[in-house]
Amino acid sequence: MLQKDNIIIYQGLAFYRNVRMAAIISALVLIVLAVLVTISSLPKKDKKQDAQKPDDKAPSLSVKEKLSNSSLRSILLNEASGKWGSLAKELAVTVSQLEMMDSYQERLHNLLKENDVKALSDTEDILDQAEQYLCQNVRQLINYMNVFDESDADVVRASVEKTNEKNAAHLAQVRDFLKAVTDFVNQQGSGAMDPDVLKTYKEMILETVQQQSTGLMP
Repeated sequence: MLQKDNIIIYQGLAFYRNVRMAAIISALVLIVLAVLVTISSLPKKDKKQDAQKPDDKAPSLSVKEKLSNSSLRSILLNEASGKWGSLAKELAVTVSQLEMMDSYQERLHNLLKENDVKALSDTEDILDQAEQYLCQNVRQLINYMNVFDESDADVVRASVEKTNEKNAAHLAQVRDFLKAVTDFVNQQGSGAMDPDVLKTYKEMILETVQQQSTGLMP
């Protein structure tokens, strides 16, 4: 009799475990289904819309942001080969000025690096500001090129010539500044180079940059 009772108890426990396991499995299945339904109801990403988004943003021409020398050159070259082909010669000069500024920056960087002149590290900042001066001039020119068409070629031509004139004068200052920096590096320790000479060139460049007009070009 005792053995029979034990069998009944064991069978009851086994049934209870089976029922409990089935309930747990059912609950898990319901949870999984709920998750799948939730995921399927989320808004799907439109691949066509993503494909229309450009990988690279168009170069900014905002006066409030740092302008890219290379981007501006690309714009000028496109204009010279398209809408403003009649000004290709003049625009080629503008492009070469931006390239020269880029070259001056690279030369200064190599000079300081090869001679390990940390005391003149601020000179690279000076040339960065000098580059932005040129870029701002070119940005204003591009604004004119966008607003006017071929019937107003004389207006745009005058703007190109004015831009090239201002940039040429500034590049002359930068060239003299680079010569002063090089002389200073070459004469380190000799006392022959007057530090005030270098300071004067720095002030000249910065003064020109600070006088950059934020209005329309004349």
